[in-house]
Amino acid sequence: EVKGKLPHRYPMLMLDGVEEVSENRAVGYKNVTMSEPHFQGHFPEAPVMPGVLTMEALCQLAWIWSGHEGTVRMTNIKKLRFRRPTMPGDRLKLEIDLVERVENGFVVKVLASVEGEPSVTGQLSFVQE
Repeated sequence: EVKGKLPHRYPMLMLDGVEEVSENRAVGYKNVTMSEPHFQGHFPEAPVMPGVLTMEALCQLAWIWSGHEGTVRMTNIKKLRFRRPTMPGDRLKLEIDLVERVENGFVVKVLASVEGEPSVTGQLSFVQE
């Protein structure tokens, strides 16, 4: 179902499932596995999921939440904090909550967490093209 709503494919499909989509919120997840290509070099002795890929997963969830048929592009990042590393074996819970709708886009508060412990927090702005 995720593949039907996003143009992304392996290795850039960062969203494994969506658990909730409502008017103001979405919840999804990413199962982080050692077989993902970025772990070959980031870092072989102590693998950590790059933070930018966590951001990509949150962006993909926002795209699905928006229901927009065209492109959804991130335009701004505010108060972004990386709070804990994400490693192989983690199930990364992804949450977005609507802050406001703007002319041709929206602003959301984001949270990525592992077992209830925040990994990434912040606010993202998007434009729908």
